[in-house]
Amino acid sequence: MTINQLVVILPVYGDSEFLPEAWDSLKTQTDPDWQLLLADDGCDAKAHAFIKSGPALDKRTTWIRRSKNLGLFANLNEVLGEYVSDWWLLLCSDDKLLPNAIANLRHLHEKWPQSQLIISTHLSINSNGTLRPSISSMYHDQLCKHTTLIPAQVFIPALLRLGSLNGNLTGMCFSGALWNSAGCFRGEWRHAADWEWLIRASEQGQVLFNRNPIAFVRTHDKQLSNSNRRSGDELKEILVVQQLLLAHPMLQNESKRYKWAFHWLQFQLWNLFKQAATGHWQGFWPGLLEIHKSVGLWPVFIALLAWLPKRLRALRGSSFL
Repeated sequence: MTINQLVVILPVYGDSEFLPEAWDSLKTQTDPDWQLLLADDGCDAKAHAFIKSGPALDKRTTWIRRSKNLGLFANLNEVLGEYVSDWWLLLCSDDKLLPNAIANLRHLHEKWPQSQLIISTHLSINSNGTLRPSISSMYHDQLCKHTTLIPAQVFIPALLRLGSLNGNLTGMCFSGALWNSAGCFRGEWRHAADWEWLIRASEQGQVLFNRNPIAFVRTHDKQLSNSNRRSGDELKEILVVQQLLLAHPMLQNESKRYKWAFHWLQFQLWNLFKQAATGHWQGFWPGLLEIHKSVGLWPVFIALLAWLPKRLRALRGSSFL
């Protein structure tokens, strides 16, 4: 059994300066049997000109143009609700696929036909395309070293212990049947809707965890996560996801669950301190209050102090610390 129909969803918004690279990575796939839904949620004139001269000319492309901006996850929900596919693959406009990405996904499903969700380790690149340390690989190594199926009893606790294991929308591959059973993304969210969705999706069956990268994920100043951090949406949504996980039946007998939550929130606390240090005080006190109401500010601060030596040692080359 293999993936017969695979549709790539490529959401685009604004200037989409890296869109040509994303498109090139798709059209040069070693397996050309794919369809593209280009979900235009408000591109500028330059991006429109590129789409007209490139992707729109390919018979495999359907260009969906929104009459108003919906936001990333609402845009994805609309596409997934309007169209039908055996399998979906997400590709963000600032990222790109490896040449054999689609061929590898088909091979994986042929080997593990019971899989309905494939999460792949990705390679990390800078804005200019040069490689940077792979954050996803570091965390994925703590879950499994080799490609394998992960049951919900292991995967769901790992979502609290290791964070959002997909790390990015790019490379997420899932069946249409899974989407129907797990439900849609939280369309009003801006940052962590994929993390929350993974809880529901992994409850439906085992997750195929692919340790062979299929995509390059780009870090750059204009990426959505940076604006979500400044607006406070990142922190608010992460707190909701953590509360869902802390209350999840599969974590009730896990003695370390609050320790894991404290550890991940110390990254958010550090971000608040960094923003305040650069003069952005608007979200500082509300952010502290949100953390305090959720799990308590003091244990998160203690976790920050415990992590501080590692942060200082790695500060130069690891912006995520």
